[in-house]
This record gives sequence, C-alpha cells and structure tokens, in this order.
Amino acid sequence: MTSAKDALAALGLSIDEAVETDKKLKEQKPRDPRVCLCGHAVNKHTVVNGITMCNPSRMTCRCKNCKPVIEVDDTRKFLRKTTGPGYEHALIRGIAALHEIGKGMKWIEPPKCDRCSTTEGRIVPVPITDGKTVAYEDTGRNALLCDKCLGEI
Repeated sequence: MTSAKDALAALGLSIDEAVETDKKLKEQKPRDPRVCLCGHAVNKHTVVNGITMCNPSRMTCRCKNCKPVIEVDDTRKFLRKTTGPGYEHALIRGIAALHEIGKGMKWIEPPKCDRCSTTEGRIVPVPITDGKTVAYEDTGRNALLCDKCLGEI
C-alpha cells in the first residue's frame, strides 16, 4: 500500500499543504445561536434591498422583520411551521423540540407584551394579520402578547 504522502506526490501535490489546507477548511465560523420571534434561526434570515427573507428549510417563512428573542444550544430544532398562536407557533414548537432532546435556551431579554409592555402572566407568540388580528397561519408579522391584549385583538 502507498503512503498518503507518496499518493499526493504522484499528483504533484504536497502532503504538508494538503494537511494545512484541510485544517483551515475545518475551522468553523462562530455559529449564531439566536432564534427570531418567527421561530426560525437568525442565520436563516437575509436582507436583500431592504426586504427581509426567512428560508429555514425548503419552506419559506413570511417573516418581515428579524427580531432575535432567544439563544439556544441547537438551532436545528427551529424548523417548524406556525399554524396559530401560543402552542401552535413555530417558536413554541421549536422550544418544545429543544426540550425533548435535552438542550437549553435563554431569553435575550425577559419576555414582555409587545402591546402593553407587561412582563406579568402568560405571554405568547402570536401571528398577526395586517389588520392587527390573530392569524392561524404564518403572516410574516409576529408579536409577543399577554392574555389581556390577546383577548382584545
């Protein structure tokens, strides 16, 4: 059997340069542990000509404004679809999936209602329509709302 050094030499290449190149390519960029209010990793968002686009997987999220709300140990669990407020929202579904694999998370800022600013009681992510009502699908607009404000819209 031929050594790796001899095999590369037959190609006119240096083993030292091959090893050095491999080391450089394996160096990982720092990962972004943040997740947007839409429920998808911040690194899945891009801004083109001032327009925010969110592409978490083959599906496209209609997120119009990237707003990081949590940092997580594993962003791969944040690939869910929003079908309503609270438990049906992609953010909550991702947090539940994170729990199932024993990974952690933390809020970037303590959760507060986007409408009245309270930090008390239940506060849930809600998809909002252009008319400021609750939606039961991804609208691209999301808010954290307390129970009182959720009941008023």
